[in-house]
Amino acid sequence: MTKGEQIVAQALGKNKLDGYPNLTKNHPFFGKLKAFMVGKHYWMGTATDLLAEMNDTVTPPNTVTKLLNKFSFELYCSSGIDVDFRRTNRRRIIELTNRKKP
Repeated sequence: MTKGEQIVAQALGKNKLDGYPNLTKNHPFFGKLKAFMVGKHYWMGTATDLLAEMNDTVTPPNTVTKLLNKFSFELYCSSGIDVDFRRTNRRRIIELTNRKKP
């Protein structure tokens, strides 16, 4: 369990043995992300910016990056949200594009 996962587990009242949250496509972050992208065509910023705009105070930024890297294809297939990463200076920028038509 990573440090970010431990922080989330403590915030949710889970103990270390439960292994929550697992980095799976069923992670609660994806439900929040899908709801956030409804009605939006494009969003760009850092993982911290994304969490702030989504009002997600539980998920650590490094977990967001890991989840998006690992499950970007599944996210595109299920919701039509395309994920791209790029670096500028010392920041990793996330670009989200909603490919589904409203």
